[in-house]
Amino acid sequence: MREGMPASASIKYVIAVIEYLEQHGRDPVSLFDPELMSKIIRHESARVSVEQWKAILQTACRCLNDPAFPLKLAATIKPRHLGILGYLLMSCDTLASAAFTLQQYERLVDDVNEVKFNVDGRNANAAWIPTMPNPPVEFIMLSMSLWAHYARWLTETPELVCDAKFSFPKPSDQKVASCFENIFGGRVDFEQDINSLSFPVRYLKLQIAQRDSHVHQSLKKRADLDLRQTASRSNEFVAQLEVVIADNLESGDISLVDMAKAMKISPRTLQNRLELLGVTYRQVLDRVRMRQAQLHLSDPAMSLLDVTVLLGFTQQSAFQHAFKRWTGASPGSYRRRFA
Repeated sequence: MREGMPASASIKYVIAVIEYLEQHGRDPVSLFDPELMSKIIRHESARVSVEQWKAILQTACRCLNDPAFPLKLAATIKPRHLGILGYLLMSCDTLASAAFTLQQYERLVDDVNEVKFNVDGRNANAAWIPTMPNPPVEFIMLSMSLWAHYARWLTETPELVCDAKFSFPKPSDQKVASCFENIFGGRVDFEQDINSLSFPVRYLKLQIAQRDSHVHQSLKKRADLDLRQTASRSNEFVAQLEVVIADNLESGDISLVDMAKAMKISPRTLQNRLELLGVTYRQVLDRVRMRQAQLHLSDPAMSLLDVTVLLGFTQQSAFQHAFKRWTGASPGSYRRRFA
C-alpha cells in the first residue's frame, strides 16, 4: 500500500488530457486552475495531487459533455504519456512480463490504485485495487480501458478481447454503455464486487512487438531509481499521523482531537497542517483503516469480527459498509480473491 503523502498522478498523464481537449477544439488554459496550468507548461512539478487529477478528468468530462471521455482518452495515450513505464512496457518480452511490470511500476504513473494479477484455470485476471477510499469512476474507467488498449497495441493483436467487471452502476446512457462493450469486446458487468478484467490465459504468451531485453534491463534500473525517489517524497507529517492512528485503532479513540493530543499539538494545528497538504483527517483515517483491513483480511485465521474490533468499529455491519465504500468490494469477496 501507499505510504505518506496523499495519492498523486504524473503530470505527463495530465498532458494527455490537455492534448485531447486541444484536438477537440477546447482551450485547457480557460478550463483549469491558472497556477496549475503554468506549472504544467513550465514542467515545474512532476506530479499533481489526486484531487487535482480528479478535478481535471471531471472538468474535461463536463466540458466535452461526454461521460465516456476517460474511455476515449485511454485510446490516445502514448508511451511518452506514461513516462519511463511506457517504454519499459514496450521492451518487455511477453504480455505476461508486461502485466507484472505494470503491477510493479504502476505507481510511477499514479498511485491511486494497485494492479493485482492472478491466473484462475483458463483465465488470467487483472484487478484494479484502490489505494484511496471512494475512488472516482473516471480513474477506474481510464486505467482499465488503457490496459485493454495497451495489450492489443504492445502485441500488435487488435482482435484481443476481455471480459470486464466494474463496481459502479451501468451507465444510463446507452451510447456510453456501448463504449464499454466496444472497448473490451467481451462481457461487461456492472455493480460487481471488484473492478477487474478477465482474458484467456494463452494471451500471456503473446510476444511484445518491440521487445528488447537489453533496453528493458537498462530502463528497469532507471525505473527502480524513479520508484525510490517517488517513495522518498512521502510527507513525514502524514506518515507520522498514520502511525499514530494505526496504534490507536483498536481503542477506538481516533478522533481528530484524540490524535492531536497523542501528537502533542492542538487540534487546530493538526487540521491546518493537513489542509496545507490537501488532505482531510477523514481521508487519512479511512486510508489507514482500509490498509489495515486489507492486511488483516489476508490472514484466513482472523474472523471478520476480529477485524472489526481491531479497526475500532463498534459493529461488524459498519465495518462491512465502510470496506465496500472504500474498495467497491465486500470484505468476504476481497478475502476470497486475494487472501
